[in-house]
Amino acid sequence: MPKIVDHEARRQLLSDAAWRVIARDGIDNVTVRKIADESGYSPGTLAHYFTDKDAILRSTLERADDNIRLRIEAMPEDLPPLTSLRQVLCEALPLDEERSFELTLDVNFWARALNQPTLRTMQHADHDAWRASVMERVAATQEAGEFPAHASVEDLADLLVAFIDGIGLQALIYPELITTDRVIHLLDRQIELMTGATP
Repeated sequence: MPKIVDHEARRQLLSDAAWRVIARDGIDNVTVRKIADESGYSPGTLAHYFTDKDAILRSTLERADDNIRLRIEAMPEDLPPLTSLRQVLCEALPLDEERSFELTLDVNFWARALNQPTLRTMQHADHDAWRASVMERVAATQEAGEFPAHASVEDLADLLVAFIDGIGLQALIYPELITTDRVIHLLDRQIELMTGATP
């Protein structure tokens, strides 16, 4: 009787192996051979699930996005709106090893997406979902009276998303200057400026 293969489970196993190789060796040093060795499967088996290196990177980025989504979904529902917004923003910042690795994957994907339309389409979908999550909480925060009533929810959300992208990237490149404490301080300062609160 032929062996029944759970293809989704195997794909997840191979994606997990890619995750470990990237974390250990760096994204530029990832090869199909290394992932095959890490997973215990042959390069030929990988080819059935991932057409090329970018497909492997996409799978790891999808996992990173899922991790962020699951952490956000696990947040208590009764948090004050501004607290909820702040915590959501923190999930996309490199405040610990896990989130630093997730952002590193994301930044590497940005560079590839600039020159590859298919990757850019996926990046747009990820960004739109993240932006919508931020915008939802910005709207709730404004309704609670924390943001000025006349301010555009879309403008506030886009300013915060741009801030998170920028400060997150700086924290990855200049960790000795933009430390974790500094990232949190600057996030709180940015929110204070946008709410009009006195620091």
